[in-house]
Formats: sequence, C-alpha cells, structure tokens
Amino acid sequence: MASLTTGRVRSGHRCHKKLYLESHARELAVPAAPVIDRREAYARIDALARARFSGGIAIDRMVESAARTRDLLADSTVPAIFGASFTRDRVQIRADVLARAGAGFELFSVTAGTRVRERHARDLALQLWVLAAHEVTITRVWLFALDRDYVYPGGAVDPACLFFREDLTDQARALVSDLGAEIATMQVVLAGEQPPPVPTGGQCLRPRCDFYDHCHAGEPAHPLAELPRLDPAQLEALQARGIRTVPDVPEDFPSLTPLQARACAAVRSGRPFRDPAIAEALAIIVWPAHCIDFETFSVPVPIYPGTRPYENIPFQWSNHVLTAAGALDHREYLHDGDGDPRRAFAESLLAATEGPGSALSYSSFEADVLEALATELPDLASGLRALAARIVDLLPIVRAHCYHPDFRGSFSLKRVLPALVPDLGYDDLAIRHGLVASAAHDELVDRATSPQRRAVLRADLLAYCGRDTLALVELYRTLSGARSG
Repeated sequence: MASLTTGRVRSGHRCHKKLYLESHARELAVPAAPVIDRREAYARIDALARARFSGGIAIDRMVESAARTRDLLADSTVPAIFGASFTRDRVQIRADVLARAGAGFELFSVTAGTRVRERHARDLALQLWVLAAHEVTITRVWLFALDRDYVYPGGAVDPACLFFREDLTDQARALVSDLGAEIATMQVVLAGEQPPPVPTGGQCLRPRCDFYDHCHAGEPAHPLAELPRLDPAQLEALQARGIRTVPDVPEDFPSLTPLQARACAAVRSGRPFRDPAIAEALAIIVWPAHCIDFETFSVPVPIYPGTRPYENIPFQWSNHVLTAAGALDHREYLHDGDGDPRRAFAESLLAATEGPGSALSYSSFEADVLEALATELPDLASGLRALAARIVDLLPIVRAHCYHPDFRGSFSLKRVLPALVPDLGYDDLAIRHGLVASAAHDELVDRATSPQRRAVLRADLLAYCGRDTLALVELYRTLSGARSG
C-alpha cells in the first residue's frame, strides 16, 4: 500500500479520488499550468529559514533518516534539527525545523508563500499527530512565511527580515483529534482496487484539479463548472435540483448574475452573444492604438535592491501599433543581459509609446506593472502613470458585452482568442505560457547558456510576446466588426 505523506493527506482532505489517482494513476493528470522546476528556489528558502537557528543540524534525505533523527533527538547538545523524519501507521512526515525549547521542542514549518492558509494548520496538525506516537514533546507550533513587506536592501539577505512567523499552536492542536479517523479512511481508499466513486463538484475547482479532464470525461457538454464565477453555494443549490449542465439551468434560477444568465443563454442557443453596445465601449479608443503586453518574472527571494518577495519584474514588452486606417507597426524589447531590467524596460517602452493614442491591454496586469515601475523609478513616474492612464482594457469590455459557448466559463485570452479569432493561436510556438516565458528568460540571462541556445531562446520569447499583442489587434478587429469571422 502506498504511504501517506503531507501532500497526499492534503489531497485526500480535498477529495479521496484525487488522493487515489495521485498515488496509483499519476499519468492521468493534466496540470492546469506548466510545471516549472522550483526546487532550487525552495532549497534557498529552506536554507535561509534554517539560518535563523544557529548550530542546527540537517538530516540528509539520502541517509537512513529515521535512525539519524533518533540520534539527534537524544543528543541534547543539538539545538535544532532540520528535516527530522517520523512515521506513524504508514504516514510519513519530515519536520522542517525542530528547535529545542526547555524539555521539549518548538515545531516550525517553512512555506514559500506569503500568507497563512488553512492548510498550514492542517499540515502541522498531521505532524503533531505523528510526533505524538514518538513521545516528542512539542511546546509551540509556528509557521515561517515570506514577508511581502520586506524590501531587499542589497547584499546578503537577512533571514530575520525575510520571514515572519505565525503561532499556529491552538489551530493545529484543535485539528489533531479528528486525524486518526480521517487517515484510516484515506488508507482504506488507497488499498482499494479502484478509485472511489466521488462525484464531480466544487472540489474540482479553485484551484482546478490536475485530474479535472479525467474525472469529467464522458460527462455531458458544458458542465456546471463552466458557469462564470460559479460559487460553491450556487453549485450545491443547482445540484440539489438535479441540474448538472449549463443548458439545463432554469432561466429564472434566483441567484444567477447577469453574466451567468448571458452565458446560459449563449450555451443553450449554441450561438455567441455580442451586445451592440460594445461599439460605444470601443469608441473611447484614441488612435493610433498601442497594443501592449508585458512579460515578467517573480522570485520568492528578491535579487534586486528595492524589490520584495514575488514582486513582478518586467523583462520584455511587445507593442503592435494599429492606426485608424488599419496599418500595423511592431516594436519590441527583450532584456537579455545582466542586472536589473526595469529601467531599460521602462525607458524603451516610454520611447515606443510616445505621442497620442490609447494603449490596449487584456486585464489590469500591464497597468499594475506600470504603477509599480512608477513607484520604483520616480524620475520616470509621470510618463509611466500617463501611459497607464491611456490604457483601454479589453477584458472587462469582452466580459460585459460578449459570450461564446467555447469560452467555457473563462475570459482568459488563451480561451477567448480561439473562440473569437480561431485562425490565430499559440500552437505553432515553442513558448505558449507566461510561466514558460519566465523560465526561458532565466536560461537566457544565465552566463552558462551557449550563444546558440541564447539565440533560440531570444527568438522564441520575441515570438511569444509578439503573438500576445497581435492577438490584441485581431481581437479588437473582431469586436469592432472590422474583421470578418
């Protein structure tokens, strides 16, 4: 039987079928976003957290960690143990930090996130449950998380400033009593020859489960999960009435929002909805229109002075300039050298968008990046904020005036574009997602990357960002009726 780990218990708490499939049929998973290797970043976070405990000893995963854990627990001269390993009833845990405190220990869990979430207390409760079988006295339970207010001043990162700690002792202990029965049920699930018959529902979303496609295969077209902004209470109410698909939602269902009602009507009819009032919404565009898109990266541990954990660092922009007569010009920038890219990014963007004309974007992301740059580059602030004020965001215009059955509840550009502009997509590109673009940029600026590989990466990044802004051009043409189809 497969052992339970913290990650698997977390999955089982969400859905027993997800737990079973993760353990026995991982090949059925289709991640909602590309899987990026973040082990190096996580290792650095662990190292910085451990630096707060002078004299601590780490347990190598490659050694017999359970025996090593017992030896270090018995050695009162060891002030802290990193990665201590424990097992109870085929449940395996590794404690990030066990720090001696009087006759017992304080237990610390380290997260790469910046917020305290419910799952952190559950994870720590699991560790307390396992540790209880080993007679390890835990006096307090803490979470170390990255502090979004930490501004990196340069030089060595100060672990005392990078992290904040939250006392989760009471929350974790309150959850321990129910764990034995919950874990026993999960082990029965894992021992089964087939996955448990869990119906699809709200647990499949927020975030979207990697097994979503597998579990929804064979279901009728347009399941309820495709209702835009569907909340769990709505889903439960609809399912209680035996409703399973969007076309079956009654027109008079009381809690439908106008957007959801519009989506239901479009799916029932099989025809896209386009509000004639969209012409008025688009009439605010001043020509020429600068269709802009930015690519950014973010890292948990800041690398440039003046930045915070997970701050978006822009490294690339594309600008397709569309005139009222339909002429098109393309401008672009890609940072491919050493150092902080923000100033060169901002200066080149301001030069390329100088003069009159709206800036078209899709979502508020570009405006948010411009505002952050204005704060960080005060000498360019007036120009950056003026550019942000020129932005016309097509996302709320589409959401307010359009719906296509192929949106399937999402207004992301990757879903809207193939529905409204079916002959323009991303399938021919080597890079098709922003996360992949960020990873490609990391490789591009790595001095160890060969010139030949750098040339390929540069071409791929320029093609991807350029496709995003060409998509804005063609989307505008479709929305305005200037493009047939």
